[in-house]
Amino acid sequence: MRKTIYLLLTLVLLTSLMLTACKKETATPVAEAPTQVPPTDAPPTEVPPTPIPPTEAPSARYCDDGLEGETFTFYSQAGLTGPLSTILGTAFVNALNDSIADLNAAGGICGAEVVLKLTDTQYDAEQEIAIYQQTKGEDPNLMSIATYGSGATIALAPLLREDHVVNFAAGLNAEAFYIPPDGWTVGVAPIYSDQFAGFIQFLTESWDDIKPEGVGDEIIVGVIGWEGPFGAGAITTESLAYAESVGVQVLELETYAISAEADVVTPLQSLALQGANVIYIQSLGFGPAQVIGTLHALEMWNKVIVGGCNWAINTDVLTILGESAGAALGMYGVFPYNWWNDTDLPGVQQAMAAFEAGGYPASDKGVSYITSYGGTFAWATILEHAIDMVGYENLNGDAFFDAFKDLGTVSALGIFEYDVRDGTRAPRVSQIRQVQLVDNALQFVIVKDFFELPDTRPSAE
Repeated sequence: MRKTIYLLLTLVLLTSLMLTACKKETATPVAEAPTQVPPTDAPPTEVPPTPIPPTEAPSARYCDDGLEGETFTFYSQAGLTGPLSTILGTAFVNALNDSIADLNAAGGICGAEVVLKLTDTQYDAEQEIAIYQQTKGEDPNLMSIATYGSGATIALAPLLREDHVVNFAAGLNAEAFYIPPDGWTVGVAPIYSDQFAGFIQFLTESWDDIKPEGVGDEIIVGVIGWEGPFGAGAITTESLAYAESVGVQVLELETYAISAEADVVTPLQSLALQGANVIYIQSLGFGPAQVIGTLHALEMWNKVIVGGCNWAINTDVLTILGESAGAALGMYGVFPYNWWNDTDLPGVQQAMAAFEAGGYPASDKGVSYITSYGGTFAWATILEHAIDMVGYENLNGDAFFDAFKDLGTVSALGIFEYDVRDGTRAPRVSQIRQVQLVDNALQFVIVKDFFELPDTRPSAE
């Protein structure tokens, strides 16, 4: 009799908003597109991307026996309908389907076919729990799931620990990952507090070269984020302690509603009145676009350095800005993965070929497609290693996570890398990239290549 082992796939993330959504009238003023795109102070860098080496495949033993006729299922849950569904968009769904098709074309998992089950949660925490419990009830031997928001990360963390199920999470909440230690939630990118501390490190190293004209030596950072745990993720006790240790002042967090009509003027004016010369954005999709447009409307853009978390610097932000996309020139972002313009990397080439074969719009060429595509192959590496370690008949959540931890780091086709070494549950390295004009096109250009981020993991004590 066929044994079907259900599992889930990963990845994420983030958002590719419909062009129509970005054209809604909003109370937030948006800058007009400049007639001439202004040059950025930072010239295009010649720093090449750093390849993330693919994880070496285990020397298969049980895989050699072949699992033809068996099926593995990726379980993924995300907001496919509802008011927030456009934030992540559909690119990640295309990426999951494409990567699974390519994986199956290459022989699947030890000969077994891979299928996808993606369930709608509307990004509602109660629905995230209900869908997970339904999935667990359907497959008592569930080994992993993939989720896409901080609400899901926080709500599911205790259930996953109890059930011994790995969550590949795009919601990068520090406490959900690390309190208590050795949890079952694993991030596709660094926790937000590590990202913020890494950006502060970049500022202190580069301030004399990048600070706006007329700005002094003191760095004063104002963080503006969405209401909720994601928007508050950058500022923690640990990230504030790091900032203080390097002489950087961080103002109290300013928040705004997750709405295209949110008031962004008031929080930005508040930060300006407190002397902020750096604005750090902790939102995604239309959120950063609102901040960028408002900074121009308030004539603040050239008076501050603008940066953001990994989701804040993405193709969808430029798409939403539309004809005003040049307004983002000069923005920096934490960038913990390789990108579409790193065309010398085989994993990027593979993702590009799948994307082009799908005939998708250029606006979908963002973070959610490239990381979701690569993540499927990282998951396959873990599962094949688990089969090699314990055999197909002995697979369960413990075997899956043991194999994951035995590998330590797992490459997603060199696009990004999971890290579960020594209690780590999220990657701890990143690049810094900047929006620059290259060959008359806006590009995310490396200004600081992969470096180890300051450690802001929370203590369980």
